[in-house]
Amino acid sequence: MDANSRQEYLVTEVMTAPPQKLQLMLIDAAIRFAVKAKEQWRTGENAEAGEAVLRCQQIVTEIMAGIRPDADRALAGKISAIYAFVFRCLVAAHLRSDAGQLDEAISVLQVERETWQTLCTRLADAPPPAAADSPLARTGFSLQA
Repeated sequence: MDANSRQEYLVTEVMTAPPQKLQLMLIDAAIRFAVKAKEQWRTGENAEAGEAVLRCQQIVTEIMAGIRPDADRALAGKISAIYAFVFRCLVAAHLRSDAGQLDEAISVLQVERETWQTLCTRLADAPPPAAADSPLARTGFSLQA
């Protein structure tokens, strides 16, 4: 697959993904950049590793910005604390080129990934809502002639 086709596929994937899949994609990308940074530090590519850690920090920041406390403020606070911990680990890893701090962040992100993967699987396996549960049914409006 050439770069242009891959880019088109990715754009389509993002534009059509449900919110839980988008969250999973962000977590996957954060893990990918963290692992890349760790490998680059190992091979002495320190500048490239720093860039990868910064990309991971940007993704974690985006995830944190998407946390909405509307439904459950206590849960949102706990989730925010998890990502704040990951962010602090990434900052410490970047400042000290510390693979141990990077491992901490990766470990938490992997648990988050498993959680979101399970949610995506369960929602994909769930039957679609019954017609009586649809917003149109509650309004009395029908699309049938």
